[in-house]
Amino acid sequence: MIAVDTNLLVYAHRATVPQHAAASAAMARLSVVQGGWAIPWPCAHEFVAVVTRAVPGVPATPAPVAFDALRAWLSHPGCRLLAESASHLDLWRELVERAGVVGGAVHDARIAAICLGHSVDELWSSDRDFARFPDLRTRDPLVPGLHEPGATPYRAARLDQAAVAVSTRRAAAPSRAPSKRSTPSSSSPRPSVRRSSR
Repeated sequence: MIAVDTNLLVYAHRATVPQHAAASAAMARLSVVQGGWAIPWPCAHEFVAVVTRAVPGVPATPAPVAFDALRAWLSHPGCRLLAESASHLDLWRELVERAGVVGGAVHDARIAAICLGHSVDELWSSDRDFARFPDLRTRDPLVPGLHEPGATPYRAARLDQAAVAVSTRRAAAPSRAPSKRSTPSSSSPRPSVRRSSR
């Protein structure tokens, strides 16, 4: 089972953010995940809290619209909500103490404890802070793997780009006649180059 963090829900909901297309595609992939997928209750609460608050350049979502969006996700037959399990308090405390987290990071530990209490296979999140909890496997679904649809092998792409850049520079460079000035021999002293301190 895959659990979904707040940031992915927010990106999939807000069509004006740069991550919207990738987040929407990730949410669509969840529909065919074996074992189903889930939204931890704290992430559902946080989603409504975040999108109903206006930020510069992004208008607030009316509360009824936010709840409708949440209900639409939950209406999928493979989706369910995750609450605290019977072992939640012990798991939560153990995560907090082992990671040494305080303040807002305790909220992340709560989400991690809920996922572990339900034997979640993977938490999809763009938040790197969950790396504090190594018992929970996490993944950023906005960064495609090399073998996923639409992914481009990084090394091959960079080599292609470099080759294009080199050929473009060579084509644009003007041809130069050989210089009549003699080239200093390797034994000739090279002038020192002083870097400006400014």
